[in-house]
Amino acid sequence: MDALLFWTALWVAGVGLFVYLMIKLVRRLTVRFSQGVEANVRAAEAIVNDERVPEAWAAPYRQQIANLRQGVGTEAEIERAARRGHKDCLRRLDQLTQYFEKSELVDSAESRHVLLKGLQRQRARWVAGGWQYVIEGDENC
Repeated sequence: MDALLFWTALWVAGVGLFVYLMIKLVRRLTVRFSQGVEANVRAAEAIVNDERVPEAWAAPYRQQIANLRQGVGTEAEIERAARRGHKDCLRRLDQLTQYFEKSELVDSAESRHVLLKGLQRQRARWVAGGWQYVIEGDENC
């Protein structure tokens, strides 16, 4: 009888631990999903409404370029870093565009059309402006 009670308690504890871990996992995934959605919306807002590259996208490359300029970086190294940043920002913009093409979070077809058109218009500006426009901002173009 004691063995049955022990194994039953162990089983209940195991099930309880499993349920607890599943709840924690679902909460963590929900937070990550909502942060991802929020990041995408903020990026789209910066791109379409403010007509600028999201700071989170360009900041690492701007910092790298500033470090190269302060240190012993050559112009070729600075340009390589800037071109990598430009390419990465364009890739991220393409991913953002694909996200909003498929997203159910857009309230209407008209909103989706306006948003996608704005993203495409900005992509054309980023390509035409080159890495200077994307990495260093409007003031250098």
